[in-house]
Amino acid sequence: MPKRCDSSLAFLCMLGLAACSGAAVTSGGGNNAPPPGSPPPTVSFGAAPTSVVSGDSSLLSWSSSDASSCSASGAWSGIRATSGSQTINSIMTPSTYTLTCTGTGGSTTRSATVNVTGGGGAEVSGGVDSSLLDRHNESANQVYAFAGFNTTSGIPVAQAGVTQNTGGCTFRYDLAGLPDGNYTVALTSNGGTSFSRSANVTVAGAAAVQDFAPARVLRVGPGKQFAHPNDVTGLANGDVVEIDAGVYNNAETIWPSTISNLTLRGVGGRAHMVAPAVISNDKGIWVTDSANMKVENIEFSGATATFSNGAGIRAEGRDLAICGSYFHDNENGILGGSGNGNVLIEYSEFGHNGNCNDPAGCAHNMYMGNTDRFTLRYSYSHHASSGHTVKSRAKENYILYNRIMDEADGSSSYTIDLPNGGLSYIIGNLLQQGPNTENSTIVAYGAEGLSNPSKTLYVVNNTFVNDRTQGGTFLQISGGATAAVTVQNNLFVGIGSPVSGGTTTQVSNLQTNAPNFVNIGAFEYRPTATTPGIDQGTAPGLGGAFDLTPIYQYVHPMNREARPTHNAIDIGAYEYIP
Repeated sequence: MPKRCDSSLAFLCMLGLAACSGAAVTSGGGNNAPPPGSPPPTVSFGAAPTSVVSGDSSLLSWSSSDASSCSASGAWSGIRATSGSQTINSIMTPSTYTLTCTGTGGSTTRSATVNVTGGGGAEVSGGVDSSLLDRHNESANQVYAFAGFNTTSGIPVAQAGVTQNTGGCTFRYDLAGLPDGNYTVALTSNGGTSFSRSANVTVAGAAAVQDFAPARVLRVGPGKQFAHPNDVTGLANGDVVEIDAGVYNNAETIWPSTISNLTLRGVGGRAHMVAPAVISNDKGIWVTDSANMKVENIEFSGATATFSNGAGIRAEGRDLAICGSYFHDNENGILGGSGNGNVLIEYSEFGHNGNCNDPAGCAHNMYMGNTDRFTLRYSYSHHASSGHTVKSRAKENYILYNRIMDEADGSSSYTIDLPNGGLSYIIGNLLQQGPNTENSTIVAYGAEGLSNPSKTLYVVNNTFVNDRTQGGTFLQISGGATAAVTVQNNLFVGIGSPVSGGTTTQVSNLQTNAPNFVNIGAFEYRPTATTPGIDQGTAPGLGGAFDLTPIYQYVHPMNREARPTHNAIDIGAYEYIP
């Protein structure tokens, strides 16, 4: 698409030049400070009883003041009222329940532990292959323990969520403290409606391991069943294709729509797919026509096509999850069409993709079509060539805890472009445009018309850095009053207008030319003791049903860590801990 920087934008840039010296915190309605002296919430939280016999219940009760919302974590989860009670049944293992309540003065966290007596107290745990999981509805992935062998009926005696190992594409579960006895341990990916795998396990005072493996694995590599990914045949629903690490030249495959639930995985390191000089399908190295595909630990490079939009992956089937992969030096990193359901990209890198060679429009580091939901998290997108670093037309967008940058020598247009609006959450990201950017705007919302059903945007606890010496606009809203935009707890570094256009609610944002980061020249934007905005944020609360409070912060490269809590929340993508 054409790049946008017209005379009116230049005028806004000039205004930014006159408005960004020093540091200023902004609150709703243009006020220059959050409500003064707001106390943090007071929270009372406890369990009765605090010790139960294995399988018994405990009542959790809580109350709070100066809080607008509460959320549960630990052994329970979800949004809670600011006061209430809940009975926890069938407690099989020692469990800690945590409640965090937030208000204008910050957040307060309280925990209550229920201990368990009786029984052998052994653990059943194991790995779960990602091919068996619903990557787009994570809470539905559970492991249940039923008393007795060969049964998945009745009330389970214990259950545990399947959790993803930090920084990787692997998963596990832990059922701790089961009394001695015989159990059926069963895996579900739909919240218990049905079970895809089950196994008989005996607990006899010692830990037991029960993994859940895929039904069939096809292996690719030197000396394996197939020498090259292009050669794979005979696929069946649910297959896992494991590809040995190495370089596979002239790679191009259309994964067929007649097969679903495929998992394509590099093992022993990334498997590198290098495009041929001419891709015969004229779309991409891999065309994912299959529904519910997973791509893990794969590298894609060199894709070109007739209209300068050759992609590492051309996403055409419904529902796609990409983990731990690397897309570089393609015309498009990934190009998604319309109606693709859900697209998840995590722990992945996109670099040096994009161009504006075709007069009809540009190619980008990543470009999602009008899919239902697009999630980008814990990833690193950088050095887009003329195109946008992230572009999505999805109806819903969740852009969470990423590093999205030009750095010193990138030449992207927008850092994030959401041209058709949509229900969009931009939370906890590091967003930077470099001195060679081809557009003065960092994040654009609705630039091509707010045609998605929702026109709601939340921009919360991000760190923006503008290294364009001529200034610019950090967040450009198009569509006037039709867009509902909340901008809260963002740190804006550099010259320019923080927000332009639209009707926005702006709370506790801060602009500065002196951020005093750990190392701004190396793009290490973690705060130091003198970074502005420490303890100056306000509790974000809810955006619809989604908790806007950042729970993670980005770790380079392509990783995450829990965001700590300390006094009132800090402004920006990181929390400073003395």
